[in-house]
Amino acid sequence: MMSVSHPNSHFPITATNNPPASLIFKFQPKLLNSTLSSFSALLIVSQLSVMALFPEEPLNLSAADGYGYFPADINQTLNGGEFTIVRKLGWGPRSSTWLVQAKDEDGTDRDNYEDGDYQYWAVQAFTVAKSKEVESRLLPIVENELSRTDDEIHFPNYSDSFWEKSVHGEHLCFVMDVYGLPFSHVVQAAGNSGRAGLPVHVVQYASSVILEQLPVLHAEKVMHASVELKSIVFDVARGRGALMKHIASTPPAKTQIIDGLPVVRSQPISNYKVKWYEPMSDVSQWMLRLSGFGYVQVPPYAPERELDYGSAPETLLENPTCGLATDIWMLGCLVFQLLTGKQLFTSTGTGAERLGEIRDVLQGIIPDTWQADGHVQAIPDANGSTRTLEQRLKEVLTEDEASAANAFLRKCLVIDPAGRKSAKDLELRDGWVKEGSKCSCCYR
Repeated sequence: MMSVSHPNSHFPITATNNPPASLIFKFQPKLLNSTLSSFSALLIVSQLSVMALFPEEPLNLSAADGYGYFPADINQTLNGGEFTIVRKLGWGPRSSTWLVQAKDEDGTDRDNYEDGDYQYWAVQAFTVAKSKEVESRLLPIVENELSRTDDEIHFPNYSDSFWEKSVHGEHLCFVMDVYGLPFSHVVQAAGNSGRAGLPVHVVQYASSVILEQLPVLHAEKVMHASVELKSIVFDVARGRGALMKHIASTPPAKTQIIDGLPVVRSQPISNYKVKWYEPMSDVSQWMLRLSGFGYVQVPPYAPERELDYGSAPETLLENPTCGLATDIWMLGCLVFQLLTGKQLFTSTGTGAERLGEIRDVLQGIIPDTWQADGHVQAIPDANGSTRTLEQRLKEVLTEDEASAANAFLRKCLVIDPAGRKSAKDLELRDGWVKEGSKCSCCYR
């Protein structure tokens, strides 16, 4: 943990390199008149130095620092020996995820290709700083609203939870189905080939996958809250030993020891891959799923500060709100991004400035019920040079493609949440989405 002097100290401080990871500061009494701004700059640099020691999550930052990541190693056992860590799948702002092998009922490993693929699970270990919050807020939703529906929800395919101890404290862990590569790999491959975005039929299919799941969630009044590119992932190839063979052929890199902690590099399962340019007959069979359930909410909904929500207008008000319709707005933003390779809304200014950009891009009207809101009252005058939604679509799509995509997006990107179509209505009635949800036989 960092140790620093009081910011009002007259003695500036510098970071030593011994020990490098703990960043213990020492006073330099001969240097006088340190200002608060110079202290703040040094503190930021020092914090970055701590994180730079570790190639991925900052393992040495504790729960008191707002972190406390799980410092695990390959072959480490979890939950009293029930699971053995095989590799690290990835990490995020408040957790890391590990591929684990489960013991059979008799305590042995399954080593035959007939059923061995199904002994692997993903364990998401939350930071110590977030574990209690996840236990009180997220876990009840996962065990209730997401588990009681008759429809299969492909995320999170939650199985169980347990607590695991580390040097930082207690970590809440979720046991879930294994996932594969992120959909962003396909987007990146298309971009590397010189495309501005993905082919329309690929985006239609991805939209149909999302809209298979959102109505199920919304029927339980569950807001996904993270309908964005990072939440779209592929399944893994499973069966007849496909997963076991892949794991055996791609062993994890050697664990590093930094500041006394094991450092393991992320290694997603990559035994199921597709090409962005495949025809619809193949795309319609892609094993794609909606993931990213970590910020789901049930009523009463309330925006979380660390989330952007695709700049949904209701979240930019002086008194922000969010709800099921916010998912639909985020879907519209994601579809535009997939089609064009660009973000639709780019302003990072005040809430009023961002609302002004939305109004100009959509050529929309701010709801009368919002007129008393302070941010609405501060919206700048219209900018006539802002390119509209239709103009931006036509820059990368044909006239017919742009027209059809615009018709769909206009059902999602409505400034007033009450005016947006429901997920169920889009799934069942929108022709553009239906084009992407046909089975493969329809394209042969």
